[in-house]
Amino acid sequence: MISHDKTGIEPLLDPCDNGSLFEEIRHVLRRADLSDDVLRQILAEHRFGAETELEADAFLAGKGLAEERAGVIRTMIVPPPLHRLDMPAHELEPPLSRRFAPLAARWQRALHMVRPQMKRTPARVRNR
Repeated sequence: MISHDKTGIEPLLDPCDNGSLFEEIRHVLRRADLSDDVLRQILAEHRFGAETELEADAFLAGKGLAEERAGVIRTMIVPPPLHRLDMPAHELEPPLSRRFAPLAARWQRALHMVRPQMKRTPARVRNR
């Protein structure tokens, strides 16, 4: 005969065992590059940036409203993305014409103001 009486305490399921918590974190942070190992380490160390309405233990237990859970997820301290941003070289170092444009404009304004005075001076003074 099989006994269905369970007197022992069942171990609590780890919320990290299923991928739903990890997928929720990736979705809220919009970071598909975060691996399960990185997220497991973040959750184990309770790396949260600020106090939130929902405590870390309640978050890990799956409690709380979606807004509260998203608030906790947004305070998580996660590593920066591994891939670099692809930016064109001219954005990082603008061409000289763009860098010196304000200086050239100031020089032209100064010349425009000085040119009438240069015409009034004698030729001997201008050539010095």
